[in-house]
Amino acid sequence: MNPHLPPDSTSHSSPTTLATARSASGRISPLGVPAKSLRSATAGLVVASVLDAGLLGCHKPEATTSSIRPALTYKITADAGLETEVYSGELRARIEADHAFRVGGKIVKRLVDVGSTVKRGQTLAQIDPQDVTLNAEAATAQVAALKTEADFAEAEAARFRGLFTKGFVSQSALDQKVNVANAAKSRLAAQQAQANVSANQAGYANLVAAIDGVVTAVTTEVGQVVSAGQTVLRVANPSEKELVIGVPESQLADFRARIKGPLMVGLWANPGVRYPAKVRELGSAADPATRTYPARISVLASKEATEASAAQLGMSGYVVFAGARAPGEIAVPLSAIYIRDQLAAPANNPSKATGTGAGPVPGAITGVWQVGADGKVTLRAIEVSKYTESAAIIRAVGGTLKPGDVIVAAGVHKLREGDVVKPMTDPTVKGDGKVAHAVPLQPATPPANTTQFARLTSLFN
Repeated sequence: MNPHLPPDSTSHSSPTTLATARSASGRISPLGVPAKSLRSATAGLVVASVLDAGLLGCHKPEATTSSIRPALTYKITADAGLETEVYSGELRARIEADHAFRVGGKIVKRLVDVGSTVKRGQTLAQIDPQDVTLNAEAATAQVAALKTEADFAEAEAARFRGLFTKGFVSQSALDQKVNVANAAKSRLAAQQAQANVSANQAGYANLVAAIDGVVTAVTTEVGQVVSAGQTVLRVANPSEKELVIGVPESQLADFRARIKGPLMVGLWANPGVRYPAKVRELGSAADPATRTYPARISVLASKEATEASAAQLGMSGYVVFAGARAPGEIAVPLSAIYIRDQLAAPANNPSKATGTGAGPVPGAITGVWQVGADGKVTLRAIEVSKYTESAAIIRAVGGTLKPGDVIVAAGVHKLREGDVVKPMTDPTVKGDGKVAHAVPLQPATPPANTTQFARLTSLFN
């Protein structure tokens, strides 16, 4: 008997308790629980335990959608690896003319604004014509006066010729009158020419367009007094466009070497369109302000083609010089390069570490992650030939990469061999080398015995 228990609490059941248990079930368990109830509960626990063990031990968990990582990818293009040089510049017209009055005066009219389309011979501005008109009238009056003098001198010489024939005057007197008549004629001719100049200057009061084009700049306003030759406005002919760039001193030799190679001109406002071009002019002296050599790149596309693509004067653009490509070399984004100091050793040979396509690799490896059709990534060993500002020129070991393959472009150090990724599209990237579109993936298949597990579970609820 336990001294800590109450007097009626003993290690053996009382006759009354045992009798009650027998009368209820006929058989009792050592704990005083009816045997039938105990068997039912025990059977349920055993079935549940076996079912849980089967589900956890026999079923291998499959990849779910939540375990698939999104990844920014890059599609290798056929021209990837071409060495290129890009120079920025401004789109201008090949022919630009600064218009100015040929005489000085006060501007009284300006008939065009910036952006106005003009035709050759069209009046653009006008200065006060009063002064030049008066000068023209004075020159005309002077011509009339000299003409009268010339006529009188010619008549006087004719009379002296008659007197000389009759012997009334000497040869010297005749020569004097002839010389006076000739001088009067010369003065008349000079004044006539000056009168023509004055008449032309009167016409210079109107500033007319010298070429067909569009007004790109206006430097004066109505009421301003300008001198002869002072720029009033600028007219550009948009039918021939050029990209004006500046070549740095350090790249001048390379630029001259690439002049005869293929080049294209593009605009930042319309990056999806490029135009064939050629170098028309390269300055022989550096600009004193920028210390770059000015170059003009002629756009070979027609006026209709450039206008259809909204190429406007003054837009910022760039010219691309494409160089040679070594066999087997391609260009990939810098962020796509994967570098690891020591590869994970295979389980069956801990002494070696291998990279796909590279064979046994004793130490570090440089590679890229290639995305398969099923979304699984595979490490491809590469050799980096050179680094540029925005890309790495690589050569795949064993030729395992080719145009059309998709590689991971960002987050490469977060991946492991065999990981499944979902290629994503970067909406800010356009062109042939844009990132790959998302590959549709099938949802994970639920366990085959999920329905059976639910049915068995309901039996014990």
